Parts: sequence; structure tokens; C-alpha cells
Amino acid sequence: MEDRDGMWQLGGLRQFQVVRCVVTGHRGRFGVEVSLIEPESSVTAFIDFVMLTDDERHPTPAEFPPVGDVLEAVTLDFMPGGELRLSARPSSLARRRGAQ
Repeated sequence: MEDRDGMWQLGGLRQFQVVRCVVTGHRGRFGVEVSLIEPESSVTAFIDFVMLTDDERHPTPAEFPPVGDVLEAVTLDFMPGGELRLSARPSSLARRRGAQ
């Protein structure tokens, strides 16, 4: 079992934190790879296609944000391989801002 608390600490992050990130690549139909820019962190991060929008119709790869776009997102959790999953859904961001 991985030490998720240690992963949060090493990344300088906390769960459900609002962050800014830049799209660095597309992972086929699965979503977008991102790098955290605020706060800056070296963790590997990913936004699954179902976490890009609140729409019932999920975006297709052609509708994914282009490489270089800056997004706001919420940290969700680290996956077993150590990759950080994020949500860019407007509802996730609104919920976090309401809780702060």
C-alpha cells in the first residue's frame, strides 16, 4: 500500500485544493495530462475526460482543451501509480470555493 499522506506532503499539496495547471498533452480519448503551475509542483497529474465538464455529454478528444491552455482544477487523489487526479468541473470548483 502506498503512503498517500506522504505523496500529498511531497507534492506540497492537499486534497481538494484549487490549483492552476497547464495542459501538456492528450491521452487519446481518456483525458488530458497537465502540469501544476500554481502552486508549482513536480507531481504527474491527469484530468479524466469525465472530469472536464459538468455536461451530461462528455467531451470528445476533439473538444479537449488544447495543449498550452491554463485550467483551474481541484485535486482529488493519487492513483496507485502515484499520478494525481484532478477535476476541472465547474461544480467541483464552485463547491471548493464555497467551502473556503
